[in-house]
Amino acid sequence: MPEFIEDLKVILGSHSALIDAKKSLHVLFNTTNYGCEKDYPVAVVHERSRIKEASVLKYFKDNYLLDEEGLSYDEYPRDDLTNISYYAPKYIQNAGFILSTTKEVPHPTFLNKFKHDYWKKIQSVEGLEAVIEISALSPDASDCEAEEALRAIIRKRKEVHQLKKIAFVWIVEIPGENSQIETVMKHYFEKDVMVVKNGRKTYYLGWSTPLQSINMRYFVCPPE
Repeated sequence: MPEFIEDLKVILGSHSALIDAKKSLHVLFNTTNYGCEKDYPVAVVHERSRIKEASVLKYFKDNYLLDEEGLSYDEYPRDDLTNISYYAPKYIQNAGFILSTTKEVPHPTFLNKFKHDYWKKIQSVEGLEAVIEISALSPDASDCEAEEALRAIIRKRKEVHQLKKIAFVWIVEIPGENSQIETVMKHYFEKDVMVVKNGRKTYYLGWSTPLQSINMRYFVCPPE
């Protein structure tokens, strides 16, 4: 078990986590030996031709977010990345939370593999420990609903190839309990599963080290 999972167990069992784990997890994790950043950018749009809305293209141009050839840059100040997330969310990918090995979270830099790629993706995960994603589901959510939510997240994260090299954690927050979630957790994470109860909430955790190890070939609910 990675050491940070023990920290995560303590955090989710604390009174502070009851307020809103999806908003405060990075704050709580930053009280540990790790660094944690919310909405960490892992990909940005690569070229002007991919931006379809005139108003969004104007935003990119007016704020000097594209070079003379109409390409995005390999590196942006954090404020620019935050603003792109707000004004043009279709053209940036953010991981829910990124955990780093030290208190200082490495600044992302981006690279396109081929000339006309849609995305520039992060060049390196050096200094990064894990991607953490949180989903909120209801006590009545079926195993198929839970699987669909998880697989959508995994597919998106695996598209950014560098992220395959680090750990992946999925947390499901339930206002109560849901045994169907455990079925999905055990299918995809096998023994690397934990349940944390906190007041009326239950947190189901599954993790894989690394993300690449998750087998997507088999389903709990096979497509028809």
